[in-house]
Amino acid sequence: MNLITALKFYVTRMTEESGPGMKVLLMDKQTTSIVSLLYSQSEIFLKEVYLFERIDTNVRNEGLKHLKCIVFIRPTKENVEYLCNELKYPKYGTYYIYFSNIIAKADIKLLAESDEQEVVREIHEYYADYLAISPHLFSLGINACSQGLLWNPIHLHRTVLGLISVLLSIKRCPYIRYQNSSEMAKRLAEKIREVLSKESNSF
Repeated sequence: MNLITALKFYVTRMTEESGPGMKVLLMDKQTTSIVSLLYSQSEIFLKEVYLFERIDTNVRNEGLKHLKCIVFIRPTKENVEYLCNELKYPKYGTYYIYFSNIIAKADIKLLAESDEQEVVREIHEYYADYLAISPHLFSLGINACSQGLLWNPIHLHRTVLGLISVLLSIKRCPYIRYQNSSEMAKRLAEKIREVLSKESNSF
């Protein structure tokens, strides 16, 4: 499966599901990098996306209710908080929300409670939580994942999410094999197996 094709399919779905009309793409730092690797600015303009915003900035643009907002962000605690604040005081007319990985049900509830003006039209999980370098090569953008011979816990979590996203985007359920003498390989395999078991319906 071509990783670039898989991610472009998701972005195309995002822009098509919101229907015709002018759109703004609201992203975080990571998803901005993901999209910029896939499309040039002129290519994304062809999808009727004319404005690009970061969810972690405090810039307030008034008078943009005519725009449809496509939200494409990672399902982190910080991003959910940013999005809840955005929905409480919406700048745009309607919101189509896409998380780049699995989102907790509790976070969905928080978003629903924040959407007092009922501007949200869609919420989806689109598994695009990695950088597609080439059709068969991806990166998670992690510079160093270990502390000595052990995982950095934050980077272990990010690696698990990234690998799960790759597997879901190419619709593959893996056979897990690893070198038993490697504690890092063992920990990664255990965490991947936990997610596969918990999210078995997605594979």
